[in-house]
Order: sequence, then structure tokens, then C-alpha cells
Amino acid sequence: MIAALVKSYRGVSCMWCREPIAVPARVARLQPALESEETNPPRSFIVRCKLCERENIYSIADVKTFEGSPRRRNAKARAAGSAG
Repeated sequence: MIAALVKSYRGVSCMWCREPIAVPARVARLQPALESEETNPPRSFIVRCKLCERENIYSIADVKTFEGSPRRRNAKARAAGSAG
């Protein structure tokens, strides 16, 4: 038997380009705890997209599971942005 290893990670979809953004582990750990509370205040966090380099505020409720591995930062786009 060959078992296929499917990687997944917790993240949000970028509000600008819709690419998945991996969230820090501490944010991913908060979601199950907050969902079990009956009166939970809105919780939010800021992350930067590694593709379009834009930041946005996301809710803990926006976190979902994505297949594959998280995108790495685009070093070329970052270097081009700081050169101008």
C-alpha cells in the first residue's frame, strides 16, 4: 500500500488577489478555542500576502484549511518594490 501524504495548512484568502496566506500557528490555535465559547468577542489579526505584498485585517472566523504547502515570499517582487 502506498499512502499519499497530503500537506495542508491553516490560512486566509487574500482580500486583494485571493491567494491563500498562511497564518501564524498562534492564530490557528485560537480558532477552536474561540468557536467553543458562547459569547466570543470578534477577534482579528493582520497578515501580509506573500504574492501581492498587501496587508489586511482578517477575522479568526476567516481562517480555513488549504491543501498543499504555504507560498513563500516572492523575493523578486519585494526587491523591485524597494528599488523604485
